[in-house]
Amino acid sequence: MTKASDPQPDGSTPPPSAPADAGLGEGGGLLGRWFAPVKIPRDAIATLRALAARGSLVFVMRSPGLLGFLYLRWFLRRAGLPPLRAAQGFHGVAGWLARVRRTRRAFEDAVAAGESSLVFLGRPAAERDPLAALVRQQRDLFQPVFLVPVLLVWSRRPQRLQGSIWDVLYGSPESPSALANAIAFLRAFRRAVFDVGRALDLKEYLAQRAAEPDASVALRVRGALHQHLAREFRTAVGPPLKAPSRVREKVLRDRSLRAAIEAVAAGSGRPAPAVVAEAEKDLREIASNYDPVFVGVMRTLLSWFFRRLYTSVEVDDEGLARLRRAAADAPIVLCPSHKSHVDYLVLSWLLYENGMTPPHIAAGINLAFWPFGGIARRGGAFFIRRKVKGDRVYTAVLRAYVKHLLRDRFPQEFYVEGGRSRTGKLLFPKTGLVSMEVDAWLDGAADDVLFVPVAIDYERLIEASSYAKELAGGEKRKESLRGLLGAARVLLRRYERLYVQFETPISLRQLAAERLGARAASLAVDEAWGGEAERRAAPAAAAGAGEAAEAKRQLVQGLANRIAYGISRAVTITPVGLVSAALLSHVRRGLGSEEVARRVELLRYVAAEGGARFARDLAGAPSDPRQAGPIADAVRRLAQDGLVRVEVAAGDTIYQVVDEKRPLLDYHRNAVIHRYVAPALVAAAARAGGPGGSAAAEVRERALWLSRLFKLEFMYRSGASFDEIFESNLAFLVRVRAVDCAAGRVLPGPETTALAFLADLVRAYLEAYHLAAAAALAALGSDAPRQAPLDRRALVREAMERGRGEFLSGRIAVREAVSKATLENALEWLISQRVIAEEAGKLRLAGPSSTAELRAIMDGIAPHLAM
Repeated sequence: MTKASDPQPDGSTPPPSAPADAGLGEGGGLLGRWFAPVKIPRDAIATLRALAARGSLVFVMRSPGLLGFLYLRWFLRRAGLPPLRAAQGFHGVAGWLARVRRTRRAFEDAVAAGESSLVFLGRPAAERDPLAALVRQQRDLFQPVFLVPVLLVWSRRPQRLQGSIWDVLYGSPESPSALANAIAFLRAFRRAVFDVGRALDLKEYLAQRAAEPDASVALRVRGALHQHLAREFRTAVGPPLKAPSRVREKVLRDRSLRAAIEAVAAGSGRPAPAVVAEAEKDLREIASNYDPVFVGVMRTLLSWFFRRLYTSVEVDDEGLARLRRAAADAPIVLCPSHKSHVDYLVLSWLLYENGMTPPHIAAGINLAFWPFGGIARRGGAFFIRRKVKGDRVYTAVLRAYVKHLLRDRFPQEFYVEGGRSRTGKLLFPKTGLVSMEVDAWLDGAADDVLFVPVAIDYERLIEASSYAKELAGGEKRKESLRGLLGAARVLLRRYERLYVQFETPISLRQLAAERLGARAASLAVDEAWGGEAERRAAPAAAAGAGEAAEAKRQLVQGLANRIAYGISRAVTITPVGLVSAALLSHVRRGLGSEEVARRVELLRYVAAEGGARFARDLAGAPSDPRQAGPIADAVRRLAQDGLVRVEVAAGDTIYQVVDEKRPLLDYHRNAVIHRYVAPALVAAAARAGGPGGSAAAEVRERALWLSRLFKLEFMYRSGASFDEIFESNLAFLVRVRAVDCAAGRVLPGPETTALAFLADLVRAYLEAYHLAAAAALAALGSDAPRQAPLDRRALVREAMERGRGEFLSGRIAVREAVSKATLENALEWLISQRVIAEEAGKLRLAGPSSTAELRAIMDGIAPHLAM
């Protein structure tokens, strides 16, 4: 992970200092002034050094250019790599000015001697093709030759389908004139990026084609290099831009959309032109108006914004490099966690700063208000309605637009959680846009699609106070110009660090083959559908659509789950998250410093065993809040914000959470809790047996029941069975002496405080679900007072009021259990289990056994709440 310098938004690194025996030349002269700021992928130099130790480096560029040559020669000297000795395809005055050997003999000598050389692809005659000569030479060489495609990008001007006066003056973006190169580089050298592509091992390539003629192999190599560099260039500047009218025309011609329009017109009796007009209106509401010039201007403003608000932006270097490589291979869909409106800005800024095209972002229609909507559209946002309510024309238009973005290889970004998480915890994934991406892939828009889970984490959240009000029962404020202007006050504060972590991309094609095997060939595009509500309301119809429809449903849900699990794996374990988890999982007044240190140390141990990613400063830092380090800094900031009270008594330091502020601290605990859910559930199941313990089979059954109870709250490890997860976490509890296992029984171990601590990590959720069941029984049961039928909001409101009373009277131990978001999830779970039925928006008990089922749920939770 790298720290952003005021802040550095990327995973790049400047070239290292010149070696002692290198002359000043370009390194210390005029060219060094222009070339030093160019960003280089952090792993590029190490990768090139490793290749140079094994063989000869032949760098490959697309078009001859003096600027590219000079930069490459400067870079190799500064990085201590084999110097550039020869070039091919470099003709005319520029080649003469470069003062480099350009003969075929010089090129072959440089390759044989293990020195660096350069090939400009261009369009040479067959008899003068340097790649054909290189293929012949490689057959006689022992050491491999590595063809390394490189790209120096300084202009972000995309190609347009219709030329302009600028193309006449400066040439096209893919083949700019020398004048355009000079002007653009001098204007943008501080934002330039030097990209090093995936090297081609020519010796290995030839071994796989031993019988193929050299000329044929050379053509294949040239084609592969051309394609790779073209994709790298498109990754940097984006696909050719079309005028908005051209985009609308293309999308409205989509065959699936046309079929949907015809079906709606036939079924409703409306004239087809009227339905087409409706589709065009919907498309105008949805579509972005991406403007690279505007994005370039906003880049400066966003750099200032992040520098002003955050101490630093911590970026996953390896993940960023992996993302760039993935973007050259297939269309990418970024799937970040969603905790703040800042999420919309950070990835676009990071990608632009690192020489990549910013994504087209799916945003809620609530953000399309004036003037933000127009600004966001020019930055790449496209807007979608939260609920489509069976609107088949709208969903068909949205699906056609998503297909257009995928076919044109625009990077995309959407939030699999749907809305922002008010609790800090990853929300259960929605499948609407995931299904549309899968449909577009099945319809041939791309050979593969790469979904990239991204975790964006904050040490201090801008929306923290508004979220706390919503969780306490307050209504969410509608986004507006007034709210946007009022948000300017956030610029008066600092919000500590922001973390961005990238998980390994998920290949849709590979996932389909893994999950479905031969059934993947039978997958088919859905007919236009009315959204998630319609799909949930008609499960029988979906099931009756046949095996292919069921296979498609499994793939979509599996992909959504894999994305959500990937996000959870990428979440950064922060000092404030560790401190919050340690302090909140305690139902009494305060904790002594030694107990806080033990809890933080245990949390770090659990997370490290699971391969978690930690905040930069935590490596080797003390867990004791009294010792200088990130844990002490986190406690100090929480105390300054009035969330934690620090007292000294009887020679010990006591840390108390201010009771009214627990929901604010709960946000940070929830941000990291997924790392501890599995051991917490097993610990809760073990503790429920009391001092005498329980049979291992009983503990297993309790843990299984809890995992099903919280299936809408937490994402469990993907690709592992429940028994595997249970056994590994029970073994962990034995290792930390929280439990003992003997003669088939699970008993409390010597470290009873560790067992209680881990079990209490989920106490707030247990109390919330107990409260939801009790409120449903009181409001909907046979003994309930006669009243008008309740909808979801009314029942949650009654549960909130009941919860306040139970908290004040002591029957609920932790304030954060009375959470609107958790109660809504609990109600959704009761409906999904068919304990409660919902008809026309009104709730009732699902059947005669529902009362007993609600009581059974309460009785099942009760043993886990013992203190």
